[in-house]
Amino acid sequence: MDILDDWSRWMKSDNHKLGFPNKSSYFSTGGESTSEVFQDMLEASDLQNVKIIDSIIDDLPQNLKQSIHYRFLGGKKPILYEKYFNQAMEKIHSKIINKIY
Repeated sequence: MDILDDWSRWMKSDNHKLGFPNKSSYFSTGGESTSEVFQDMLEASDLQNVKIIDSIIDDLPQNLKQSIHYRFLGGKKPILYEKYFNQAMEKIHSKIINKIY
């Protein structure tokens, strides 16, 4: 659910960077603190997770996709929302598990 919440914030953000990093990658030579480098790594990992979830959601059948969009992005409540939302969550969970293992 945390990744879906991150996805929701990402979808609602007004970001026109087209997925390009705002910094170039480099080898830390002490100019940046270890915690800042670690934070950058975490943000990159979170962004990668959000992009994976976005791809998974995009591949869902339309009725399931609409239920996810309603729950996390708002809008008009789809017919049979609860049924389709549960099915969508099962499919998302299954696809995530398949990517891990």
